[in-house]
Order: sequence, then C-alpha cells, then structure tokens
Amino acid sequence: MEITRQPAGDGVVLKLHGRLDANWCGPVEAALSAAVHRGEHRLSLDMAGVSYLSSAGIRVLLACYKQLRAIDGRFGVVCPSEAVRSVLELAGLKMLIAADAVAAVPAATADPPGTEHRSARADYRVFPLGSGAMRVEAIGDPSFLQNGLATPLDGVHRFDSAVVAVGIGALGRSGAENGPRFGEFLAAAGVAVFQPGDGSSRPDFMVSEGALVPEGQLVLGLCGRGAFASLLRFEANAKARTVGLAELAAQSLECSGASAAAVVAITETAGLVGATLRKSPAAPAGPSEKRFGFPQIRDWLSFTGERAFRDSTSLLAGIIARPGASFGRLLRPLGRDAGLLGHWHAAAFSYRPLRKGRIELQPAVRELFDGHSPQAVLHLLSDSRGIHGAGESEFLRGAVWISPIET
Repeated sequence: MEITRQPAGDGVVLKLHGRLDANWCGPVEAALSAAVHRGEHRLSLDMAGVSYLSSAGIRVLLACYKQLRAIDGRFGVVCPSEAVRSVLELAGLKMLIAADAVAAVPAATADPPGTEHRSARADYRVFPLGSGAMRVEAIGDPSFLQNGLATPLDGVHRFDSAVVAVGIGALGRSGAENGPRFGEFLAAAGVAVFQPGDGSSRPDFMVSEGALVPEGQLVLGLCGRGAFASLLRFEANAKARTVGLAELAAQSLECSGASAAAVVAITETAGLVGATLRKSPAAPAGPSEKRFGFPQIRDWLSFTGERAFRDSTSLLAGIIARPGASFGRLLRPLGRDAGLLGHWHAAAFSYRPLRKGRIELQPAVRELFDGHSPQAVLHLLSDSRGIHGAGESEFLRGAVWISPIET
C-alpha cells in the first residue's frame, strides 16, 4: 500500500494505491489520524488505485467519517475504483463517496467576525461575547495543606453554569465523608470533576442535568461567578508546533483588558506538567509532621517527571493575575520569566478533535463528558529547571473563554 498526501483547496487529499485490508488498515488509520491531529478537518481519500476493500478497511473509513462529521468537518472517498465503489454500495455506505475532491472538502462556513493576531508561536482569533465579568472569592488558608482540618468542613457549594472553581475539594454534601477524599478539583460550565485523595485511580465527576447541579465542598481554592466576555481561539504555527501555558495565560489576560482574569479552555494537548495529591490533607497533622518538606513530600504529591497525557484533549480552568491581586496567596508564578501569577487545573481526556471557529462553552464541555471519563485531574505547574525540568504544559490548538475579574 502506498499513501501520498497533497493539499486541495482548504482541505487535504490522501491517495491510496494497493489493497485496503486488515494488513494495511493500520497505516491508513494512522495517516488519517495524523491529518486530524494537524487540524486538517476536511479530508478526501482518493481510492482510484485501491483494488480491494475489506470490512477492516471499511471500519477505518467509517470511523473517520463519523469523527469529522461530529465536529463539522468533512470526509469523503473520491474517485473510487470499481471494486471500492461496489463494496461501499453493497454495504449501504454510499454516503462515504464524494463526487470529487472539491465536493469532499468544501469551503468552510464563514465564522462571525473576529479579531486576528499572531505571536511568534501561534495564530489567535478573538470573538467578543458580551460585557461579562466575574467576582472571585478566595476560599480557605494555604496552611490547611500542612495542618489539616481540626473539624469536618461545613458548608456546600453549588457549581452551576455561572461558576468557575479551582482548588482542593470533593463532590458531596458531607464534610465527614469528604474529608478523606479531598483532592485536585475544578468546576466549569455546570460540570465539576475532582481526583479523590483516597487512593481512587479515576476522577469522579458530576454534570448538570435539568434541576441537578453539582454540589460539593471546596476546602482551599478560588471560586468565581459571572459571565465570559470573549472567546480566544488559538493554533500553534508550523514552526513552533506548540503553545506553552505561560503564553496562553499572557494572551488571555491581555484579551481580558484587566489585571486579573478567569478562564476556561478546551485544548488539543501536546502534554501536561503538574502534580496531584496522593492523599487528602484533611486529617490533622502531628506536632512535628512536615508534610511537604523533603523527603515527606513524595508521600503526599505525585509529580509528572515529564509531560504527561500527550496527544490528549484537556479541560482547563484557571485564574491568572499580575502581582498584587487580593487573592494572590493562592497564585503561583507561571514560569521563570512570565511575570504572571496563576492557579490552573486540568482534566485530561483521550484525544478528540475540537470543532473550529466560534463554539459555545457549555455544549463543548458536555461533549467531553458524553460517554467518556476523565483520565486524571492535575494542578498545573511550571518546572523551569533547564534540561532537568519537565518544562510547562503545551498545547496544539484550542478554545479559551475569558472573563475579566472585578477587583
């Protein structure tokens, strides 16, 4: 099997020559997946040179068709050989056949007007959403991490669609039950997800449904309420290939026009750098216990030694600010030279491409959880120790919803 690639207008054509059977469906699937990972959502498959198509090959074609259709992309078989046409028609899959490359990859529907700009690493486009803003509350005291809680936490938060929250928390109304489970937590767009600190291997989550709204306790963190003012779409350029967390934060803050901003993002992710609590710090500490000193910190925190969850899709929530913010005690520097402070959490999912253009936050977030579970929740960090450090989280492309914070 030979696979060649050529541009076609605003799309791409992959030409196949040979037999698309069980032996070759893997390489074809890899070529299609690589194109989608590059952000090429308008694909044609020229099968004029394909002499045989098996059910294994059909599954690859159908999977790509469904994946791109779900994000308003296009996929079609062009110039099918008689053997290919016959198999697809007999299988009831004529919708996979396009008349030609132009039909398979039509011009994209125009997006509403947006402002475009570029950095050395990425192309950006900003869509105004209105005059939204948020008020942010700092919850808890960082000494909780070292000292624990003297008594079970009282009070319950409702994480509805107007709330953005990051910190340490758990879902559930009972402080006694939540105590051993507190871990990395984020909430956005009516969804709340956290990494239980009780040794559970998978995050737990709740999605708003009708009158059902996620409820839980945030023992330490930041909680904002309000509306978003803008949507920032970004894509790394071919030379840089990725955009780092520090640049994304700087671009988001500049877009907000304020000294602090709340953000929610969905990204196609090159890799995440962060940490997760190994166990809940809620239990009171002993008089001489130094939980986060060396070497005890190894018992309490799990760090990514290198970028983790490569080629994933991530849901991010964060608060970013310039030095001097009233809630600055819960922020940390975003890199050695960024000049910004932030508190970011990310929930990692298996890779799914993100629809391009102007999209709505709540449907996009719900799609992430529709039939899928997050793989982990991380507190994002910057490890700037040169060649010995893991660096920072990096992203290929994505959507960032931004709200200025009222101070």
